[in-house]
Amino acid sequence: MISSIKVLAMEESGIVRLKIIIPHQNESGTRKDEQGVVIPAYFVREGSVTLNGAPLLDIELGPSVSKDPFLQFRFPGKKGDALKVAFLDNQNALFSAEAVVL
Repeated sequence: MISSIKVLAMEESGIVRLKIIIPHQNESGTRKDEQGVVIPAYFVREGSVTLNGAPLLDIELGPSVSKDPFLQFRFPGKKGDALKVAFLDNQNALFSAEAVVL
């Protein structure tokens, strides 16, 4: 089950550092459990970030990404800018979070 995405965005000298933690188990579909049964694939597939409603970046992820991935980006911005992050997993569960640049 997916928990809340954690987002922190801080500006320094006109550059925003965005940190995102995505709580997700991210199973590749190649690992086996104790009984030797393959654990089904379940991973974050894609994501996007918008800045003040405009697209900032799109990202493709996949089965090789670790459990609870941590992503970090830098881009030009200022305090008070509005960010929205959204991610979709391979079971089409959509989850998102919003933050204001500090």
